[in-house]
Amino acid sequence: MLTPGALLRRDSGERGSMTVEFVIVAPVLIVLMLFLVMAGRVVAARGQADGTARDAARAASIALNPGAAQELAQGAVTTDNASNGGDVTCALAGGGVQGFAPDSPSVSITVQCTVALGFPFGSWTLSGYAVAPLDPFSARTYGP
Repeated sequence: MLTPGALLRRDSGERGSMTVEFVIVAPVLIVLMLFLVMAGRVVAARGQADGTARDAARAASIALNPGAAQELAQGAVTTDNASNGGDVTCALAGGGVQGFAPDSPSVSITVQCTVALGFPFGSWTLSGYAVAPLDPFSARTYGP
C-alpha cells in the first residue's frame, strides 16, 4: 500500500527525465508550428492567385477586341499585385488571354504567382485559373 510519504518521494533514477523529454519534444513542436504557418501562407496565396485570375478574366471579358482584352487583364493583374501586400506577385501566363475569338462563349486566364514564404522556406510558384463568359450581344471585333 502506498503511503502519502511514498507519493512525495522521488525515485532517484528519474531525476532530469522531464528535461530530457522537453529537449527531445520541443524542436519537433517548433518545426510543426513552422510547417503550419507555411501551410497557412500557401493556402492564402492560392486564394490570392485564384482571385487575381478571376479579376483578370472578368476584365478581359468586357473588352471589345483582343488587344483591349490583353491590356485590361494585365491592368487587373497589376492592380491585384499592388493590393496583395508584396508577398504574392502574379503575372499572366500561357500567352495571356485565351478564348477571345469569334463564336467563343468564354475567355480564360492563367496566372503564375510567386509567394515569398520567408527564410527557411524560400519562395513557391503557384498558378491560378479562371473563366469568364463573353456577352453574346456585344459587338466585338477580332481583327488586328
